[in-house]
Amino acid sequence: MPDEATEPSQAELNHDEPHGRFFLLAISATAFAGCIIVAFVGQFITGASATAAISESDLEHPSTWVAAVLVALPMFALLYLERGSRFAWLRELWELSSELLGPVVVRVTFAELVVVSLFAGIGEELLFRGFLQSWLGTYGLLVALVVPNLLFGVLHWISRGYAACTFCIGLYFSCLLHFADSVNLATLMVAHSLYDLVALMCLAREVRSRADRVSC
Repeated sequence: MPDEATEPSQAELNHDEPHGRFFLLAISATAFAGCIIVAFVGQFITGASATAAISESDLEHPSTWVAAVLVALPMFALLYLERGSRFAWLRELWELSSELLGPVVVRVTFAELVVVSLFAGIGEELLFRGFLQSWLGTYGLLVALVVPNLLFGVLHWISRGYAACTFCIGLYFSCLLHFADSVNLATLMVAHSLYDLVALMCLAREVRSRADRVSC
């Protein structure tokens, strides 16, 4: 049960914190720019195309969007399990996210959450699955599948469990991109963005719900 003394009151939630909102948007924009720069500089240096697994028309195909929803379904299931699990290691994944991001995302508008989610989905997939997986494919399939996602997990390090979960999700994406003909890079960008948006909305909703209980 959460410590009610540490939960924000409804008045605190209604009080706008532009610095907190700016921090989230600034970090997201910076990470997005970093991913794009590294992917395209790496593409220039190595000759491995970061966009080989995507075409301009992919987003126009309904199949891309349907596949993206299907790809995201197991992650939605994991999100559901995290929120109500009796296993401490699994519940910890949600609680860590709630502790770090909850107080910020609750003050961010829906449009801003969409932007943050798109930044993460597009930038990270272009770098890790688009460029790194393509480039490292020259060293063998195992290297191409494992190494980018080890880096993906390390860069999302909040705890060992969180990094391990992120690695597994990245590996899941990489395997789909390599083995599933119906999955392209655009599919993964949409699925990643969609999952992040739903997760952030759930975090915001939970923080508001806790604040309502405290104020009663």
